[in-house]
Parts: sequence; C-alpha cells; structure tokens
Amino acid sequence: MTEILALLTIKTTLALLLGVLLFIILLTMIAMHRNPEDSFDIKDLVSKDGKLDEKKFTRFGAWVISTWGFIYLIVSNPTTFPEWYFMGYMGVWVANAIFDKYVNKAKE
Repeated sequence: MTEILALLTIKTTLALLLGVLLFIILLTMIAMHRNPEDSFDIKDLVSKDGKLDEKKFTRFGAWVISTWGFIYLIVSNPTTFPEWYFMGYMGVWVANAIFDKYVNKAKE
C-alpha cells in the first residue's frame, strides 16, 4: 500500500487526471457523433463538405500537439511554470483565428 501511495506524487496525479479527463472527452465526442439527433460530426474537425481539408487537418493537428505540449509542461514541472508560456500559447491561437478571419474576408 505504501508503494502505491509513493507513486501518487503531484506529477503522476496530474497525469492520471489528465488521462481520465481526455478519456471522458473522447467518450462524449463519440457518443455525440453516434447520436442521430445530434449535429456533431467528428469528421468536421478535419474535413469540409465530406472531403479532407488540408487547412483544417493541419490546424487541428497543430492544436492537438501544442495543447499536449502545453499540458506536459504544466504536469512535468507545475511549480516553475512561467506565465509567458500561457500568454504565448493563447496568443498563437488567437492570432491564428484572427488571421483566418481576415483572409476569408479578403476572399469575399
């Protein structure tokens, strides 16, 4: 029993909670996708009109990887996490969304 308690450090507890949270989110998304009364479709994350959209696929992949990296930094060293990481992470994704709106508006 003491060996199990010794494994429950802040790092492992956060990693375990993250894994459980991701599993719950994944199950929820699958349930929504399979429900015929729900308009949510997992394919919409990476496709447009039923065809793979390179821009959506790349953006979703970059979001997954950068979010996982961000969470890894927090879990691996929660006591010395610099605030500018969060500002940089949010800045990149907000700038990406604004730039996309600007480009789409210019095409119209």
